[in-house]
Amino acid sequence: MEDNSLSELPRISIIIPVRNCARTIGDLLDSLMKLDYPKEKIEIIVIDGRSTDNTAEIVLRYPVKLLFEPGYGPNYARKIGVENSNGEVLVFTDGDCVVPKHWVKAIIKNFSLPKIGCVGGSVYADESLRGNLLVDYADDSIMRIMPLAKEKIILDEPEVFKHIAFCNMAIKREVLESIGGLDEKMKTFEDVDIVQSICEAGYKMILDPQVFVWHKHRQTLKGILKQTFNYGKGGPYFRRKHPNSKITKFYRFGLTTFYMLTVFALISFYLSYALNKLLFLLLGLSPLILGYIADFAYYMFKRNGFYRSLVYPFIDFMRIIAFCLGDLISLLR
Repeated sequence: MEDNSLSELPRISIIIPVRNCARTIGDLLDSLMKLDYPKEKIEIIVIDGRSTDNTAEIVLRYPVKLLFEPGYGPNYARKIGVENSNGEVLVFTDGDCVVPKHWVKAIIKNFSLPKIGCVGGSVYADESLRGNLLVDYADDSIMRIMPLAKEKIILDEPEVFKHIAFCNMAIKREVLESIGGLDEKMKTFEDVDIVQSICEAGYKMILDPQVFVWHKHRQTLKGILKQTFNYGKGGPYFRRKHPNSKITKFYRFGLTTFYMLTVFALISFYLSYALNKLLFLLLGLSPLILGYIADFAYYMFKRNGFYRSLVYPFIDFMRIIAFCLGDLISLLR
């Protein structure tokens, strides 16, 4: 690479919020040390949110900047990182990810396109965890937990299952500053929120299959449901902040449908009990049965195997309930 092309490359700040990531942060930092990008153009900032393990001790073994925050959450930590960075492009990932060598170069290439405000792509399960049913579910689910970019697309705003996760996101500094920075009040939904805000300011988002990371997905059902419940808790604030977004319209429809079906089922169950009629019980269960059959057919069509096609719909239904409960609890507060 020639000197003038080197000088034209923007300075990058990689910002990583962490809390109790001692088991995973070393893998991430090892991968960042191998990035195919001029070292003098990169700064890495880790913000620790009151870890109770030896995360900070591990981070100090690497040539990175370590900052601390009082445990107010990932978005507050990212804000601290941004305020203490000097990169022209702000790149975000998480302490349980691993990045490929070309990651930053693939990101920067996309910013050469006009009006691009933020860049992201796919988040895959870490190869070391492949084979675990719940880890594979996260990638195979009809309600995929992390984004998947099958082809390069430019969007005017995020859409359902077409958004950018904070563990694989890049934003131009000038763009972030133009919208007032990160909203530290967003505890969850913060990735969709920031991209929505950027697009509402007139910029575009891009999803690129070449911009990907590997993520250590949750390996327990409890972990997946807790994650989904927390996503749901961020819904009401997001909808108030972005009332006309495609995401808001989708979730309003989905939540309304969920509550209507729940009321329908409860009335049917009551009538079945009061009148001693099995027909009402079957009527109340019919949306669940039909939904299960459709979900099972989808997974069989995707060749997930018979056993997984039987199990995955149950996890889908539990996640829907967890999300709606999180949303409802947040709404009532």
